[in-house]
Amino acid sequence: MKVRLAVFLPAGPVPSWVVRLVGDCAALPGITLVGLLRDSATLPEPDWADRVDELVFDRGASPLRHVSLVAPEGVAEWRPELGTPSAWLAGQGCDVLLDLRAAPALLADGPAEQWTLMLAGRPAVDPLAGAAPVVTGSDSTVIRLEALRGGEVLDASLGASCTFSIRRNRRRAIAKGMGMVRRALLRLADDGMTPRGRSTVPATAPASAAATGATTRFATLLQRTVSRSAVKALSREQWGLALAFGDEICLDPARATLIEPPADRFWADPMVWPAEGGGWWVFIEEVIYKEGKGTLKAIRVKPDRSWAPPVPVMERPWHLSYPFLFAWNGALWMVPESGANRSVELYRCVGLPDKWEKAADILTGIDMVDATLFEHDGRWWLLGNVTEPGADKHDELHAYYADSPFGPWQPHAANPVVADARFARPAGPLFEHDGKLLRPAQVCVPEYGHALSLRRIETLTPTEYVEHTEQRIDPGWQPGIACVHTLSHQAGLTVFDYLTRRSRFAAVRGRRPVAYTTRAPEGAGDNSDGTKAQ
Repeated sequence: MKVRLAVFLPAGPVPSWVVRLVGDCAALPGITLVGLLRDSATLPEPDWADRVDELVFDRGASPLRHVSLVAPEGVAEWRPELGTPSAWLAGQGCDVLLDLRAAPALLADGPAEQWTLMLAGRPAVDPLAGAAPVVTGSDSTVIRLEALRGGEVLDASLGASCTFSIRRNRRRAIAKGMGMVRRALLRLADDGMTPRGRSTVPATAPASAAATGATTRFATLLQRTVSRSAVKALSREQWGLALAFGDEICLDPARATLIEPPADRFWADPMVWPAEGGGWWVFIEEVIYKEGKGTLKAIRVKPDRSWAPPVPVMERPWHLSYPFLFAWNGALWMVPESGANRSVELYRCVGLPDKWEKAADILTGIDMVDATLFEHDGRWWLLGNVTEPGADKHDELHAYYADSPFGPWQPHAANPVVADARFARPAGPLFEHDGKLLRPAQVCVPEYGHALSLRRIETLTPTEYVEHTEQRIDPGWQPGIACVHTLSHQAGLTVFDYLTRRSRFAAVRGRRPVAYTTRAPEGAGDNSDGTKAQ
């Protein structure tokens, strides 16, 4: 169907994201922008606390900065002398009214579809939208596309709260909200149906006016900023590897032996594959801090549980990580994360571990992280997080399907199939356990890669996707382990990664890594040649 859209706006300048959203919607296939309506009330000016937040954390061309919106050529504008808004909209043949005022309200005789964006319980254009989760210390922030008629939630997305800046919290959430509006319009144009709400995303209520007053907000953000800066100045985050031996997949990392990288780098995103002649190759992302770019390496783990230092596997001008491996047609294939190149690339192995030839770009023009492929019920599936510009990479999982890994890949009808940072981002290959298909997912609340959630996939078709949490694997199985965010298994070996925060002022360790089952005492010998810890 052809959808005729109108947008109800505040009087005067509006946030620049509103201008962009209006333009984006007008350019969508099947959508015609037929009118703009202006409220009599303007948006409140930013107060002094908001200006400080902007000065420190939101400089430049911010989507929150107020600008004038000029109606596109040929788009009618409602003014009070033209009669009631409802009658005017009927004259324009309006199907959908998007209400982006500071106080959205249902027009009783207006179009059947009247929507608004609500951020943490406030209209998204409200300067205090997104403030409540930050001030009250909530670890998550929810944005919703809601129907004004009946209050139904049409779409929702949950992300981790930005604890030190309300403006950044707003920006990240609103970027997802803009995507919700575009998707809802396209689905309405495609099949005449509005989307259904996401039952897994909880509701949020706004904090009281006193709790979000300027002084309270400033004091909260100041304390959080000082604390965050101190942590960054005094410590450095480092990912390492945890190896658990045994034929069955290990879901308890407390059984694992830890491998600690040299002090100048981290190792993450382990993917395991059997090695010719016995043992395993563990493919990893390596980032040397001073370089700041990921490359792929591989560690040989031997049947006697010793291991050798990593060898180079792949380097590109852009960041590489998540070296996803799978077997197909008698060959080994890899899909490394290359979202920085806006592509999903497929490589064929011509010699383990370091000889790979590029086979195809299976998706292009897309910012996807952690692409994960598998075969299920006669189809190939690709799961990965696709990011709305300006949003976090952890929040929304998209699915694609094809007849083979080469594609062509078709998007799932319900994308994003998961819109919740508590279990959206992939965390390793899917596997069957006790007759259930489990998808390892990252728990990115309250922080990136905090824990693992094993999600049981119950329904997977081109139009439906249903999953639930089967088990959760939390960090802390040894003192100092703060996060765990990848799980990979091949017969005989399960590998996790783990994060610790190390003092920048401790004695610098040698450049060669140390493996241990429990932390070795100070002065213990270096076993970085891969021999087992004593």
